[in-house]
Amino acid sequence: MTLTTIPVNQETANYWEQLKGTSRQVKLSLISLLSASLVKEKVEAQVTNDSDKLHITTEDLEITPFVATLGRSIKPLPADFDYKKAKEEYLTQKYG
Repeated sequence: MTLTTIPVNQETANYWEQLKGTSRQVKLSLISLLSASLVKEKVEAQVTNDSDKLHITTEDLEITPFVATLGRSIKPLPADFDYKKAKEEYLTQKYG
């Protein structure tokens, strides 16, 4: 782990604490916006005179109504959900 990794991980953890309780729709929208921002940075970095060259825009990465409906019926897990217990129960049922 490098010295720059620790502050980045902490900043990421801070953002996650603010966002982890949001709905799936909000999380999917944020993923689209983050992806679009990365693509935009890359496209801007590769400025060329060739106007016929294909590029991806923010609008290209927007969530379609179909994708937005995929997670609507999934209920969020409670804050005290025991992942380890659920994993053990699943593996016991599946493999005995």
